[in-house]
This record gives sequence, structure tokens and C-alpha cells, in this order.
Amino acid sequence: MTHRVMGLDLAAEQSGVALPDNTTVAIRAPKVTKRARTLADDQVRMDHIDTTFRALLDDYQPTLLVVEDYAAGMKGNPVHRLAEIGGLIRLACWRASVPIALINPTHVKIYATGHGGATKSQMATSAQGRTGLVFPTEDECDAWWMRAMGCEWLGQPIVKVPQSQRDVLERVKGWPEVTR
Repeated sequence: MTHRVMGLDLAAEQSGVALPDNTTVAIRAPKVTKRARTLADDQVRMDHIDTTFRALLDDYQPTLLVVEDYAAGMKGNPVHRLAEIGGLIRLACWRASVPIALINPTHVKIYATGHGGATKSQMATSAQGRTGLVFPTEDECDAWWMRAMGCEWLGQPIVKVPQSQRDVLERVKGWPEVTR
């Protein structure tokens, strides 16, 4: 069975999406003027993200979505916006019967670079060195690595990484039931 794996790097202002056809896109929140953010601004942002993400689910019909889980220790208003976005994504996937794998940020860094404290720049350098790919945004690069983890887990690797980096797949808690 060929799986259609999608990767997602959630962020409050711009999320990266790696699509099953090996392309990437960024979902950008509508800009807010310099005035204080209002409830209406948040509703417009949430509607835009929800509509865009559901359209991607409809267009690509993934068999698995691999999402970077929330980073431990996040605080403040951006984490609230990120949680709202995460809720939209989880609900959209549930409605579309798309299983979700939540990946610890450290695990994706280990898979990509061999080092759990890797920077976004190091992850991009690793992707370029291993595949020749250059991504328009760091978020799209991170999403691509999450997609790569899901593909590897399902036996359809899209990048060759050392066994020591692949071993982190076994440390991911909660890979959903997907026919492998």
C-alpha cells in the first residue's frame, strides 16, 4: 500500500505543510495592523487556517498526518494561539478520519540531524545535503522532516539517514494505527 503522508509544523503566525507529492506550502495568518489584536482578528485568522487546512486534506486525502507536538515550556499569548490552531487541526483530521502522529520537537531534530538541540538552520542544511532540497521557509523544512519521519515509519523512506537517527522513530509515543 502506498501511503499519502503529510507533515505539519504548527506556528502561531505561519505553519509549514509538507504534502504527499513532496511539495511544501506555508499557511500564513492574515496580517494584523499595528493596532491591538481583537477577537475579530483572531476569528478571521482561525477561519483562514481552518479553510486552508481542510482544503489541503480534501485535495491530498492523507493516510497519516505527522505534526510537531507543542514544545515544553512555551508560555504566553503565542502558545494560546498555537493551541487554538492545534485544536482546529485535530478536529479537521478527526472529521476526515486522518490519523495523527504527534512528534516531540527533540525527536524530529534527532531524526534530521542526529542532535536534539539542532537549530532550524542545521535542519535545513541537513535536508539540502541529503536531498538537494531548499525550502522557502523554515516551517516548511520542519514539516518536510516530519513527513519524512512518517514515511520512514510506514516503510516508505524519502531520505536516507543513519540508523542512529532512524532509531528515534521507536521513541515516538503514540504512532497511530495505520496499515504498514
